[in-house]
Amino acid sequence: MALPNDPETRSLAALGDLRTCLALAAEMDDVRVIENADPHLEIGALYELSLADEHPPILLFDNIKGYPKGYRVAVNMRSSKVFDTGATGLELVQSYRKHRRAKSEPIPPKTVTSGPVLENKQEGAAIDAFAFPAPHWHEGDGGRYIGTECMVIVRDPDSDWINCGTYRVMIHDKKTLIVFIEHGKHGDVIRRKYWAQGKPCPMVVSVGQAPVLGAVAASTPGPGLSEFAVAGSRLGRPIELIQGKHTGIPFPADSEIVFEGFMPPPSEASASEGPFGEWPGYYASNSRPEPILNIAAVYHRNDPIITGAPPMKPTLPGFWYGTGGSSHFRAAALWDELEAAGVPGVTGVWKMPGAGPRFINVISIKQLHPGHAKMAGLVAAGCGSNAYLGRVVIVVDDDIDITNPAEVMWAVATRWDPKGQTDIIDGCWTGYIDPLLTTEKREAGDMTNSRAIIYAVRPYHWKDQFPTVKIGRAHV
Repeated sequence: MALPNDPETRSLAALGDLRTCLALAAEMDDVRVIENADPHLEIGALYELSLADEHPPILLFDNIKGYPKGYRVAVNMRSSKVFDTGATGLELVQSYRKHRRAKSEPIPPKTVTSGPVLENKQEGAAIDAFAFPAPHWHEGDGGRYIGTECMVIVRDPDSDWINCGTYRVMIHDKKTLIVFIEHGKHGDVIRRKYWAQGKPCPMVVSVGQAPVLGAVAASTPGPGLSEFAVAGSRLGRPIELIQGKHTGIPFPADSEIVFEGFMPPPSEASASEGPFGEWPGYYASNSRPEPILNIAAVYHRNDPIITGAPPMKPTLPGFWYGTGGSSHFRAAALWDELEAAGVPGVTGVWKMPGAGPRFINVISIKQLHPGHAKMAGLVAAGCGSNAYLGRVVIVVDDDIDITNPAEVMWAVATRWDPKGQTDIIDGCWTGYIDPLLTTEKREAGDMTNSRAIIYAVRPYHWKDQFPTVKIGRAHV
């Protein structure tokens, strides 16, 4: 395959097709093929070792122990050099904002009747989820997780809204999966509507798909807007979908592996899920009964590829970048939401390394009026993309390089008065993977935590008298 000269053209081609992505990355010498790895811990360990590099290569596992040649697992897909356009720091965040703004003109998906995903089918007694090399990623995991960079697809029963989310998916037995969805996520809200009617929720799980679909499934475009339409706008063409035979739920025609089935209410059927090592770096969600997904059919391509992105400790350099710019994409979403809420003068949004994509957010502003910093902090603490599992919002002046943790800490050390420039907010949305969620709250179903907003800015009412910066970009 000829390598496109233009980085944006190359990136777009790779985003739209998983196998094209692998071919282009191989031409750039950015694919490492690893043979004879054991899916029990060894694949996960090699993946974790690769994250010592800020930009790890794609690892493509083949000839996996116990499985036919061609049944593969690929990790580090969206961190590949094939997507490198040369942008870094806030420039990269701004590039994601540009792509997000394309959502104002979503391109609806297109229904087709055939595609590579239908090359093979399992139904009835032939269904076997263990036919695929789902890894046991971390030593303390409670089972084999086939879904880590996946799409869980459901349809709102009250509308035509097709929602896609990324949730962890464990194999329970040959004909059953367990999908862990935190309370309040779109997938959870939709499935509860079916359960309230006494019905099982129709559901589809894709565990290998175009990189753009892995990216949008992990995003938060908002109720009513399908991630498939968002992906179409990014690619400039409609995503081709096949309607599921059993559920009527559509799934990508070029998916690698698709499970189609029904999730009954937990009062009717549930099974133990977890523990699972999550991105905060802990086994905080432990093990508990979760709803099961009864598989009605499995579809897969010849030589199928599982795309994996299991969470690792967020201090690993490759995890910061290796989630396909997840932190940069979420920073872009937060920046857009601040401006949509009317917050003026926002000059940057950043996620602090080591805190993962959610825990610590830094906002830089050019102060324009009294209360401006508080306005920015309060909106950031509660808006859609940042509502779940946050911990700290830090607001700084526009002379601070927020991509440099030392600069942020300098602003906190010299411009923040803990007593007068801090807000603590209770009752915010968190989840089972929060390591600070107490046992009592877990047992009571109280998925809430507190947030701190730190205003590390020159106090507006005397900012002109604030001491002058000694070196660097001096502002008085």
